[in-house]
Amino acid sequence: MVGAGSGEGENETGATRNLTLEGGEIVERLDKHQPDEMSYSYRMLKENVQALPVSFYSATLKVEAAQEGSKVSWMGRFYRGDTGNTPPENLNDEAGKKAMSAYFRAGLDSLRSMAEAD
Repeated sequence: MVGAGSGEGENETGATRNLTLEGGEIVERLDKHQPDEMSYSYRMLKENVQALPVSFYSATLKVEAAQEGSKVSWMGRFYRGDTGNTPPENLNDEAGKKAMSAYFRAGLDSLRSMAEAD
């Protein structure tokens, strides 16, 4: 689901990241980076319902020590792609839930791969 990406601003508040997904590009903005708490929060700046069928999302990723390793929490909120009263099936609540779950899963899988490679 997640392909190439590019960004500007590193870990500074306001930094942006462009992600190319199967259906096109989305743009995210870093709202808060807390290195001491090993967390960061970000939001969608530019929607693309062909790439991700949501009109907006915000999320927080946090890493905590846990037993012999680490625990990663990734929580988010989103609005479906069509916020009208009768959205089409491809832009309704279920489509948004499915897409955001897959988006987070791909990110967690990538993070795990990077951590296990070290």
